[in-house]
Amino acid sequence: MSDKSGNPGKSGSDAGLSSALRAGRALILLQLLSRLLTFALNQGLVRLASPAVFGTASIQFDLIAATVLFLSREGVRNALLRGGTSNGGGRLAQIPQQLGLAVAAATVGLYLYTSPASTKAQKDFYPALALYVMAALNELAIEPFYIACMRDGRMRVRVQAEGGMAIVRAVVSFACLYLFPDHALLGFAVGHFAGAAWLAARYISAGGALQGDSGDEKIRSLAWANTRQSVVKHVLTEADRIAVGRISPLGDQGGYAVAMNYGMLQTWHG
Repeated sequence: MSDKSGNPGKSGSDAGLSSALRAGRALILLQLLSRLLTFALNQGLVRLASPAVFGTASIQFDLIAATVLFLSREGVRNALLRGGTSNGGGRLAQIPQQLGLAVAAATVGLYLYTSPASTKAQKDFYPALALYVMAALNELAIEPFYIACMRDGRMRVRVQAEGGMAIVRAVVSFACLYLFPDHALLGFAVGHFAGAAWLAARYISAGGALQGDSGDEKIRSLAWANTRQSVVKHVLTEADRIAVGRISPLGDQGGYAVAMNYGMLQTWHG
């Protein structure tokens, strides 16, 4: 097969390159949007919430949610997207949700056991923590839809889902803290959960979840190997927040979260 210029495969090659460039631009815009919205949100929220509440939400609760998500899905996601299989995988893509229940129980149990009484005595502490965990489990539940979208190259769905999540989280969190300042910690949690709900709704509305099994033992072995490695990777990536959350007073954690907010934009600019 050749195009009108007589160069075989040129049209297909150009189409593939154009698609890759569009996907790259979409991801860059998504990252920029997420960083700017997170920065703007934190700048507004730091004026509405106390340092202790801001530190609890931005350092401790965010770390718990990130731990549940990363340890539960990273290995399986990488295996299904990079393992060279294009058919099936639905059963394997459901493992993150099942694994997430165990990871969430272990993470929250350890967190509550090691947290000082002053942290747990904050208003709305337990309902807020529950919403953060539920939001993480909600994201894990739509993993089959996410994998299907990425395999099919539906980058627009990802941009709408993750960009919309950032917008919804920012708007809902700010509204809750502005309208109900006495329930600031719960306001952070409601915004976080609302963002996860938007993400799930957008991916589900796109349809096309993976079905069946991958049928490839190599892919399953790769998934479990990646999951084991993700523990070390996560500890190294989040070492600063783990240390700050364990050592520093809540007020200092809020200050560190503000500094991280500025550093995030500096990293993007660099």
